[in-house]
Amino acid sequence: MTRARLAAAVLAAWVITGCGADNPPSAADAPQSGDVTVTAGPDGVQAVTLVTQDNFRYIPARFTVVPGPVRLTLENPSGTVHNLRFEEGGPEEEIPVVRSEESETIEFTVSTPGEYEFICTFHEQLGQRGTMVVGT
Repeated sequence: MTRARLAAAVLAAWVITGCGADNPPSAADAPQSGDVTVTAGPDGVQAVTLVTQDNFRYIPARFTVVPGPVRLTLENPSGTVHNLRFEEGGPEEEIPVVRSEESETIEFTVSTPGEYEFICTFHEQLGQRGTMVVGT
């Protein structure tokens, strides 16, 4: 099964079954252009998984959290290395490199509502960026 067909099948299942608090949204589960709202799990941490692509995109490209602890995982099924760094004003934590077929996780706490851009510094010129929205 191609990645595109697999992604379409997962997206269809996600739409049909919905997304509960016990199952944090995964980039493989969510549409790229949609805004995913992250809810806290039983441990009180808002967990979100972003997936990089060979087309130099994060999926989802935008997600929303509320002030509090966040666990962000970057999965890389693509054939090249990627990373994640928040732009000025965002969290200082970053994921310096994720090799092909690997993942890395960071944890941080957000407190100030606003929009925080993040980029892949290796592919910024190709448009690999996203937004974390901190709501109230």
